[in-house]
Amino acid sequence: MARIIISRKKEWTNRARKFGVFVDGEKKDTVLNGEIKDIEVPAGKHKLMFKVDWCSSPELEIDVKEEKSKTVEVSGFKANKWLLILSYIILGVYFFSEFILHKDMKVIMYFVIPIFLVYLYYLTIGRKKYLEINEL
Repeated sequence: MARIIISRKKEWTNRARKFGVFVDGEKKDTVLNGEIKDIEVPAGKHKLMFKVDWCSSPELEIDVKEEKSKTVEVSGFKANKWLLILSYIILGVYFFSEFILHKDMKVIMYFVIPIFLVYLYYLTIGRKKYLEINEL
């Protein structure tokens, strides 16, 4: 029997969510934050995909030989962690300047709009690119 080894990166943003593992359209297992899973599959070509809520990854076609294994790493989209931190910093600067320094800094809120639009893209149109798969 061939094996697919799934490694999920440790992430702060998706740490409480389970990623569903789909092989050839059938749910095989779930992967927790920082977890490594081993799934047995028949030898041959398989389509691998991960889902979380209504978002998913693109399908990855892998060819697994008999008695061999393929390792795959899954994570959220790369910009996710930086966008979240950046939005917290911008909001912190806004509240500090507005309520501590008593300066009108509403202009700084315009920096949050592009971050919001990126998240909106990944949760709607780009929902099939929310998770990333890399074959190792």
